[in-house]
Amino acid sequence: MSVLRTFKCSLTVTAMLSLAAHSVQAKQPEKDADILGTWTLAKVLDSADVASLTDKQAAALVGKTMVVRRDSVMFNGEPCRAPELTRHREETARYMREGYHARVGYLGLPYTITVIDLDCTEAFLKNKGKIVVFWEGYFFDAIKQPSTRH
Repeated sequence: MSVLRTFKCSLTVTAMLSLAAHSVQAKQPEKDADILGTWTLAKVLDSADVASLTDKQAAALVGKTMVVRRDSVMFNGEPCRAPELTRHREETARYMREGYHARVGYLGLPYTITVIDLDCTEAFLKNKGKIVVFWEGYFFDAIKQPSTRH
């Protein structure tokens, strides 16, 4: 095999490996992609034993948005400090009972949940594109809106 042919084969293999590595890297999901974005409150699910809102005030929040970014959280136009976005796994019934004095029956959450600290509140991963968010004593179903980034 000539030196030129060996060089061409080597160059082709290197290019293919580089392209494959770039392709794999591009397909990896962004860290915290499951929580970052704009969420619309879809439904009041339940309330804790102690709440700052009335049922009517909570119902008025349905359709409002929560925007979660790495550097801020905005709930219905109210800013929070930069979230840490720390996560922990918990047994749902115990966590809700001990942390919120609330039942889990109406929340539609799995037996074990991922809890995400948003600084001014917490979100609980429900399934792809859905979370339960706690605000002022009420639990809301929230649906992730499609990204407008291109």
